[in-house]
Formats: sequence, C-alpha cells, structure tokens
Amino acid sequence: MKKTDLFFSLKCTFFSFLCLVLIQPVFSETDFFSGNSSVSAVDLYNQGIEFFDEKNWWNASEKFQEALQKNSAYARAWYMLSKCYYEMNQFDLAIQYVQNAEKYDGANPDYKNLKAFCLVSLERFDEALDVFNSVLKTYPNNIEARFGLAELDLFNGRLTGAEYFYNDALKREPSNVKALLSLALVSTELGKKQLAKNYIDKALRIHSNNEEVYFIASYLAALNGDYKDAERKCLMAIQANGNYDSAYELLSTIYYAQKRYQDVIDIADFRINRNRNLSQAWYIKGLALEKLGLIEQSISTWEKGLEIEPSDEIMRAAFELSILKNTAIEDSRRKQWAIYHIKKGQEYQKKYYSSYVRYEYQTALKINPKNKTARNAFAQILHNDGFDENYLEQLKFLKENSSLISSENKNLSERELLLNDRYIKLSDTIEGFESLLENNLAKKWDINPFYLDKTRWNVGIYYMEKIDPLYHCDVSRIASNYLRLMFQGIASTSINLFPEEVSGYADAYKKAHDNKFDYFIILTGDETERDIKLDAVMYSARTGTKTQDFSVYKTGNDRFSGALLLLRQQILSVLPVRAKILDRNVNEILVDIGKSEGIVKDAVFKVIKKGSVKTSDTGTGLSCNESDVLGTVTLTRVSEEISEGLLSDTGFYDRVNSGDELILTKMPEKNSAQNSQSQTALDTSPQATEQPSPSALKGADLEISRTPSLIRMIKELN
Repeated sequence: MKKTDLFFSLKCTFFSFLCLVLIQPVFSETDFFSGNSSVSAVDLYNQGIEFFDEKNWWNASEKFQEALQKNSAYARAWYMLSKCYYEMNQFDLAIQYVQNAEKYDGANPDYKNLKAFCLVSLERFDEALDVFNSVLKTYPNNIEARFGLAELDLFNGRLTGAEYFYNDALKREPSNVKALLSLALVSTELGKKQLAKNYIDKALRIHSNNEEVYFIASYLAALNGDYKDAERKCLMAIQANGNYDSAYELLSTIYYAQKRYQDVIDIADFRINRNRNLSQAWYIKGLALEKLGLIEQSISTWEKGLEIEPSDEIMRAAFELSILKNTAIEDSRRKQWAIYHIKKGQEYQKKYYSSYVRYEYQTALKINPKNKTARNAFAQILHNDGFDENYLEQLKFLKENSSLISSENKNLSERELLLNDRYIKLSDTIEGFESLLENNLAKKWDINPFYLDKTRWNVGIYYMEKIDPLYHCDVSRIASNYLRLMFQGIASTSINLFPEEVSGYADAYKKAHDNKFDYFIILTGDETERDIKLDAVMYSARTGTKTQDFSVYKTGNDRFSGALLLLRQQILSVLPVRAKILDRNVNEILVDIGKSEGIVKDAVFKVIKKGSVKTSDTGTGLSCNESDVLGTVTLTRVSEEISEGLLSDTGFYDRVNSGDELILTKMPEKNSAQNSQSQTALDTSPQATEQPSPSALKGADLEISRTPSLIRMIKELN
C-alpha cells in the first residue's frame, strides 16, 4: 500500500471517530444506569399513550412529562398531559398545559374543546359556552364541541337540549360511540325507554369489543330490574378489559341488589387487594357483612375503610347507625368512635358554623353520652343561647356521671386533686343555677318538663332500592335512617320519623295509612364523587295526596350531612307548630311548648278539641271543624319546655280540658335576645303557622334540575 493511501485511510478513520464523538449525546449517570439513553421523546409519548388507554393517568402523566423534558415544544405531549390532569380533576393545571400546547401548535379545535371542558368542570359555564361556540364557528361539523354544549345543557337541567346536541353529533358521525351511549342515558332519564334500548342495541352491534358499551348496557338493564342481563353484560365488560374497576363496582351493586352478599364480599376483597384506597369497596363490603348478620366484622370493615378515607360521610353514617343499634352504651369503643365528631365540632366552632357545631356535638353524644368534652361544649352552647334550664340538665348529667373523689383521701394524685376541684366547682355551678331557677314555671306547676312526651308529628320516611353505579349504593336507606337521628332535638323530639323500605308509592301509602301517620315521605338519593342530590316527596298519610316536593343539592366537603341538615330544615318549614294543654287553673293554661321550639311571649294559639285536628286534604296545613275550635290561648310567660297563657274566646260553654290541642296562629316579632335563641330552638322544631304562606315554604333548592350521576357517567365516556 502506498504511503499516501495509508495516510488517507488513517485520516478517514480518525475523521469518522471524531464525528461519532461529536454527535454522541451527553448522558447523565442516571440515564446510563437506567438504560434510557436511547429513548426519544416520541417513545416516551407512546408509552404515555399506552398508560392513558389503560386509564392509568398517573403513569401516563409521568411519561408525558419525561417526553417534555426531552422536547419542551412537543405540543401533543402537552395536550395529553392536560388530558391526564383533566381526568385527575386538576382542572386549573389542565388549562395551563393545554394552553402550552396551543402556544407551540397554534389553533386546534382539540385544544380549545379540552380547555372548555375544564371550564365546565370549574363551573365557569359562560366562558365554556363561548369557547365551544367559537370552535363551531370555525369548524361547523366538530363533534366534541357539540358534546360540550350538550354537557352544559345537562348542568342546567335541559335534558331535551342535551338530547338535541347528541343527535346532531350522531347525524354527522352515525357510529360515534359516545353519542350513542349519551343518547341512551339521556333517553332513559327522559323516560324514553324504547329509544334508549335502540341506541344501546346499535352501540352493541357496532362496538362489540368496547367495554364501556357493555358497562352502560349493564347499567340500563339494572335500572330496569333485569339483574340477570345486567350481570351478563357487566361480566362482558370485564372480559373486554380486566382492569375496568368501574365494571367491578357496578357488578358488586348488582349482586347486592340480588342479595348475593357473599359474591359482593368476594368482589370487594378482590378490588381492595388491588387498591386498598377504594372507599366504595370497603363500604359495600361492610353493608354485605351487616346483611349476613356478621355485625362485628362489618363494624371492623367500616373502621378500616374510615381509617383510609375519614371524610367518607356515608360510610361513617352506615357505621354509626350500626354501632348505635348493635353495641351497648357501655361499650368502651364508643369513646374512640365519638372523637371524630368532637374534633369536627371544634373545627366548626372556630369558624362560627353554629348549626354544624350543634350537629357534631349532638352526634358525638349519641355515640358516647358520657363524653365530657362534647357534653361540656354542648352545655356551653345552650348557656350562651339562653337555655339555662337545659344547661342545668346537662350539668346534672355531668355530675351524675363523674367519678366522686373524696377530699379526705390523703393519697390523691395531682390529677385526682384537679378532678376533685372541678367536681366541686360543678356542684357549686349546679347549686347556683338551681337557686336562680327556683321560681320557674316547672316549680309553680310542680312538673318536670324534661320527661314530657312532646311528639307533634309521626312521619313515615320511605326509600326504594335504586341500582345506580353510585359510590355508595343504598344511599337512600342510609340517609332516611340518619335523618331520623337528626330530628332528635335539645331535650326531646317533636317529630318521629319511621324509616322503612317500600316497593313504591302504593306500598308507602298503605303502610303510612295503616300506622295512622300524619305524613309520609319517599326519599331518593343521587351521588357522584363530588356532589349529592336528595329528593323527597311528602304526602298526606290520610288522603295520599302530595303535600310538598323537596330537593337538596350539595357539593364540596361535608355534603352528605349538609344535605340532610338542609332537608330537615325544609321539612320543618311546612309543618305547623302544634302543642297541647298540660294543666289548667281557671283561665291560666299550662302548655307543653316553649323557647326550645322557638316560641316567645304573646304568641297566640287556637285551642282545638282533642283528636279533632287533621292534615289538610291537599297541600300543607291543618284543618278541623269550626265547632271543634274551643278558644284562644295567648302566652304570658314562656319557659324553655313549657309555657303559661291566658284562655279567652271560649264562648258561652267553656269546654277546654287538659289534652286539647293548640295550633299556632300568630307569632309576634322577636327581640334581639330572642333572636339569639332562635337558631338552636328551630333546629328540630316545626316552623309553619296554621296556614303557611307560599313565601314561608322554602321548597326546592335552586339546583333541583341537576342530574349529577347522569353527568358523571357521560363525562367518563371516552
């Protein structure tokens, strides 16, 4: 070989080596050991897409972020990262990321639609409407923008408007799976069952391998009571996608409706083994164990579930209903179980949420009546609101349940001495208040007002089993039973609720009529991950006619208890204030009503012959024969549980006797001192006069038209 050729060859080899060195990227130590040195942004993006298709939003978002680290101008990665955060309910971040996609890729209808859907979820509806309309102006046939407008109509309760937009989308794309399934759901909500069946059948024919199609078909079959078909289709959804947790959740509710409780437990255990943080799995497992009579196991299951998700109010309500029914008051565990509500009460106290404070402390005391912290806090609330007689009763209870420590014992510890000092102070306080209240009405009439039966109304509250892919099935039963507890007031309850499952209106009417109730209520519940809606229809148990519709919608934290408290308030708003005569001394009348039920001096009552008052044939209010009106009582002295008044307008023959009824006809304006007591008093007391005016009826919440579970299901469709 010639020297020139050898030199040329060496020169080429050196040049090639130099090129390799220059183009070789610099790797970190992490890249080297992880083996990711050759992974491109596109590879990472594709890995993210695989996770996204599996609905594994967290791993998908990680891959998209890694892709963006390699290429920060990768618009589709920004877009998919935004979709991940949308699915994880992080809507503000999702908007930020999709705007980055627009920054690098310009105007794109996909980006605008995703931003608008985020705005819908943030309830910025007007902004979302503008974005969807701008997309349709530029892209008249865009399907996603029509879905967005339909969703806005759903949020506003315009089901027919949503139906129009889904139909419009289907015309442009006849096989679109989301349009078909959305129409099936909306048609079901509108009562168009045959049309819904047509849509779902078409979806099954065209998309025979789609798990969501089988899932919605299963849901609709369950709604129609065809549990066998619902089970079959739900199993097909699982066969199509073994990781489809929503299908397992639905299957467990289908088995629960069929009373196949062991199957429910098996599915719950399977889901918990895969993800211990599934609150609904713990909840329904506890329900199934309770139905099988395995009470201790159900309580233990709910305890574990509440450790994982303490804010799951419906699971907590089921748990507390069970422990109140199935454990003794002396059960040592009750002390620990009450702590949650005590802490909540203390939190609300800092925020001055008075009605919630009372609810939390009263609930704690129902669980553990001997809890001194809750008892002291509740007693102090009563004292601050001017209910000194009730306050005294609370102090007496504390004293009776305190450990008596002898001051003569020379071996007392420092803590015992402190307790003894508190005991002495408590005794002194009780003695002081007894002296202060020595000349009250109870002493004058020689009566203990805290042992009176002050039941004014007996109301059946009925629920029907509703199979929905809810986070908590049986929510209507839990709500009905828990609402009963909420009607227990300061000293006693004036309204008794009797919860029971019924098959429908006729069954409810018969049961209420046979039990001689005043009214009956049919309660239904609807829930999503972030909100709850309770609907209640009240009927006269005597005539079966509708009295009032109620609807409560709550979102955010503590929505279940908040919805029940609001529903309680609405029911109270239509029940007239009633009382009865306890005793009489010439024209002085003693009645079993007082400040604890919002009554003030100079309130005027009609006296009605015992047993003559009945509910109105239609609507709210009471009625009686004119001949049964015996006179008028005007209150002259009002105590907390009883009052004294003067009888007048008795006519020629005075026929007024103990046991006759009183109906409130006139309520004077309250002064500032009385207003401070009103909220505590009215928490569990009827609030309507004899003939309530329409303005007094709080009726349905402005959110009555919302359909949360329907929106949830449609939003989750791909």
